[in-house]
Amino acid sequence: MNNYHYIIASLPLLQKGADNSSFDLDRIKEDILGQLSDKDVSIVNFFCRMMDGSTLDRDYYKSALKSRSTLTRRYSNIDRQMRNMKVRQTAKTLYSEEEARDLVSRYVIEEAEDPYAQYKEPGVLEADFSDEDKQVLSSVFSDNDIVSKEKRLDQYKWEKIDSLTTFDYFDIDCILAFLAKGHLVSRWMKLDAAKGKHLFRKLLDEVRGTFDNNKLKYSIDENNG
Repeated sequence: MNNYHYIIASLPLLQKGADNSSFDLDRIKEDILGQLSDKDVSIVNFFCRMMDGSTLDRDYYKSALKSRSTLTRRYSNIDRQMRNMKVRQTAKTLYSEEEARDLVSRYVIEEAEDPYAQYKEPGVLEADFSDEDKQVLSSVFSDNDIVSKEKRLDQYKWEKIDSLTTFDYFDIDCILAFLAKGHLVSRWMKLDAAKGKHLFRKLLDEVRGTFDNNKLKYSIDENNG
């Protein structure tokens, strides 16, 4: 049985006494995986493929819709549409109309049929990626400043992950959210030290806050049976 409570409580301690330059996401992930069941290890590894962008195709997103992790199911839909928007915007900006059509046909990943759609509340995935999201990302991808574009995109990702895990307490999705944000922190430490340091502090503050709030909820639930 997974001890989510212990794992989440230990997350801030993994970086205790360390400065931002020593943030080691791979080590943290390894520590977390060592405390999870085989099933949850598979969930984490599958989800992390989406964060690092490796081997993503239609089959990946189709499999994501079957995941036991709610965050994986919902964020995969957002991630797919983000990537599609980026492809379309880049093709339109940099290539001729004919070349753009060819790029879009090759790289845009259309929505896979959800095998469990009939059992889900209608419109959940659509609500996760609304018209407002499309407007925000359209503005982001139109930004000619590459660094600004990347910062705005990662800020969007961070906020979406927050919105999708607001009510996750001591579960696998809470851990996945931490790793997703850790990936953003790690990336910015390599690109921009100041931005990386800011995200590092933000991540630790959020994890500490999450643990304190969850500890209170856990105590209340236990006392109420």
